[in-house]
Amino acid sequence: MNRSLTLAKAAMVGMSFGAATALGLPAANADADDPLAGSDTAIIIGGTFEPTPDTAFAQAAENLYLHPLGFDDGATSSTVCDMVGTDPCAAPLQVLTTPELIQQGPSSLTGADDLTLAVENEFNADPTAFSAEHPLTIFGYSQGAAVESLAMSQIHDYSVLHGDLIPSADLHFVSIGDISLPVDGVDSNLVPDLDSLFGPTLTNDFVNFFKLNGVIGNVTPDDLYPATIYTLDGDGFADFQQDFTSGGLLGVIEGIFVHADYLGLTPTEIADATTSTYGSDLTLVNISDDINSFAALIGAIDNGVASSGFFESLFDSLQLFLTNTF
Repeated sequence: MNRSLTLAKAAMVGMSFGAATALGLPAANADADDPLAGSDTAIIIGGTFEPTPDTAFAQAAENLYLHPLGFDDGATSSTVCDMVGTDPCAAPLQVLTTPELIQQGPSSLTGADDLTLAVENEFNADPTAFSAEHPLTIFGYSQGAAVESLAMSQIHDYSVLHGDLIPSADLHFVSIGDISLPVDGVDSNLVPDLDSLFGPTLTNDFVNFFKLNGVIGNVTPDDLYPATIYTLDGDGFADFQQDFTSGGLLGVIEGIFVHADYLGLTPTEIADATTSTYGSDLTLVNISDDINSFAALIGAIDNGVASSGFFESLFDSLQLFLTNTF
């Protein structure tokens, strides 16, 4: 792959993480059964430094990842609205603002609370709006995918408490660069791998400095809600353990730059994938690294990866670092 503009990618990626492994048969779409057929509402969540995805971001997410799954009858470039707090708004693509800070522990936990409340509000606003035939879609990128995985358990607990208000089949999660994916995800592998290199004291200092407590060890549940998870092969956060095993920290650092490419891939590149299942509810889509990485970076910039609240997130991260509040 083309490794140009490494510094530009590093700045954009920040502290995002992600992981997935997938084996299986090549498929043009992630799931030939179109799991989002009948879904016409999606909540969109960004990654680190992307607290409020802009219109280009939301539409690229739909065009590249939700459209092939049948969302909104295969629509592309649907209208976009920004949710007021966690209240629903009137467009197929509803953008939810979440912190998406460098300090991913407090950021992701807050984001999970916000997403849980947003889902509750969607179902409470109209309990008949969603069903197994018309599920609510949740899309998250990078840290946004971790927010999803944390929220799954919260939503499930809320549903059980309220008489199965939100059945499993009524939601479908879609993520790219899931940092909490089982097996290879950075969330479950970072501490033991750093321990093996630097020992527990320095590892603990690193975890505390970036306030990773609360997300370290988090794994996307494979038995609560159906989820389709896209991973670009070689993503240093998505394939963290694979990259670390093959190339150590240098392998991870090289792979981190791939993490910025998702929203700049072409439909053909995304279709060059293999699929597999994990547990009872996860469909894993592993995208080949046979891509034009430079073109993907430019496309991702055009699609909002650097213009979805970067400075707001940077300011809030600095504020949290200096004052312990955000």
